[in-house]
Amino acid sequence: MSRKVLIALAVSLAAAAPAAAAMSVGTFLDRAAPLRANPFTALTNPDYQVLKAEADAATRQLRADSAARVAAGKKPIACMPDGAKIGILQMLGGLDALSPAEKKLPLKDGYARVLAKTYPC
Repeated sequence: MSRKVLIALAVSLAAAAPAAAAMSVGTFLDRAAPLRANPFTALTNPDYQVLKAEADAATRQLRADSAARVAAGKKPIACMPDGAKIGILQMLGGLDALSPAEKKLPLKDGYARVLAKTYPC
């Protein structure tokens, strides 16, 4: 096959594949529960890498969303002081405190609410 055909095939397959749905807050918390219950084995749990990737993706998306809001002259999602970071335990505690309806939100949106409550503008 020629390179052009291979590229066209790859593009058509990528377009046909459904996009992965974002993990909900509730699903994230449910999958994190065994890791939280036994932190000494958390790093060896297969869900650890999945959950870490989800949290990292949500953080990257929130940073991009916040930068876009600021560039558009809108209020940022949250007003974290320079150098401030939320650790995983604080993030999980904030997600735990969300209402049942908020736990149905995608992780990024639930985490945005945690940040907004923790660091309001």
